[in-house]
Amino acid sequence: MVLVSVSSSKGGSGKSTTSINLGVALAQLGKDVTVIDANLSTPNLSMYLGAPNLPITLQHVLQGQAHIHEATYQHASGAKIIPASISMRNFDDINLYDLRNHLPHIKSEFIILDGAAGIDAEAQAPIQMSDQVLVVASPELPSVADALKTVRIAQHHAKHIRGIVLTRTGHHADLKIKNVETILEHPVIGIIPEDSHIKDALVKREPVVHVFPNAPSAIAYRKLATYFAGHPEFFATEEIPKAYKVMKWLIGLR
Repeated sequence: MVLVSVSSSKGGSGKSTTSINLGVALAQLGKDVTVIDANLSTPNLSMYLGAPNLPITLQHVLQGQAHIHEATYQHASGAKIIPASISMRNFDDINLYDLRNHLPHIKSEFIILDGAAGIDAEAQAPIQMSDQVLVVASPELPSVADALKTVRIAQHHAKHIRGIVLTRTGHHADLKIKNVETILEHPVIGIIPEDSHIKDALVKREPVVHVFPNAPSAIAYRKLATYFAGHPEFFATEEIPKAYKVMKWLIGLR
């Protein structure tokens, strides 16, 4: 079992879109995968089931009211999803860290934790529970700077960083991939283009890889899934050039 936290220090980076589409793409490859909405404050994954108000959610599990299998729903792709409730009722009485006690009951080959954006305790909990961290960012300097915070948090908790996924790519002003890798000190393993099909899929309440399999973003997510399924170790980055180290110092990314 591989437990992966999909994390980002900045909201709107495409973290949840990456979590669900990576999970469904892995299921399409024949992998047993469970995607957990570990974002209790602003959950999103239930929309991909077309039912924002589900009878049993992760909150019921964490409150001891249900077994984790009862909160597991299967998508048509075969991927399993454990959603969180959009209700804020009794939110302060729930401890996300208690999820650790329930994870051993999940027998999937891959478990993907879609964590909250930010660097607070809720955002760090999925990272601490994971084996690997997948960092999501868009190719602009503010987003990459925030992503470095996620990298540092993962390193602080001695977690294996699987790589960087860049979303909404394709603009002429995007940071170069090599520059992103230099700043974050880890390889970019997924490049997801800006694609209107992602919004169209959201309207249908489905992952883009499921309803628009030939869309550019869907193809990119399937490439990411293939990498995950076939290459368990991330590739080594080259030594960081001194010039880029100076650049990082100048903009405060240390």
